[in-house]
Amino acid sequence: MKAEGLSELEFDSDDTKIHIKRKSEKPLFSVKQVQKKEEEIYKAEMLAVASIKSPLSGTFYSASKHGMSPFVNVGDTVDEGATLCIIEAMKVMNEIKADANYKILKILATTGKPVSAGEVLFLAKVL
Repeated sequence: MKAEGLSELEFDSDDTKIHIKRKSEKPLFSVKQVQKKEEEIYKAEMLAVASIKSPLSGTFYSASKHGMSPFVNVGDTVDEGATLCIIEAMKVMNEIKADANYKILKILATTGKPVSAGEVLFLAKVL
């Protein structure tokens, strides 16, 4: 699991269910990083800004391939259905699409870093 960068593995069949979770050697985020994100989310909510959240846990990617332009940048206007990012979960690349027309105000996730289900990835203004 360590060699592949996995922290959890789940297998489920008709009569067998296996869930393996590797204990992290170091925290994924520091307390300061979490506090900063929470402050940014709070400020966004106070300004009636939309929080675009990850629908699943996995690795965040801002572009389809390393070295390519990101799907969105701060200040971009995106249409409903446009790809915002990719979340890789168990070697499956899941495109995360805009559910409305937005102007991207802030990108909170970092390419190549893990994100959790429900974690805020983007702050955006609904157009």
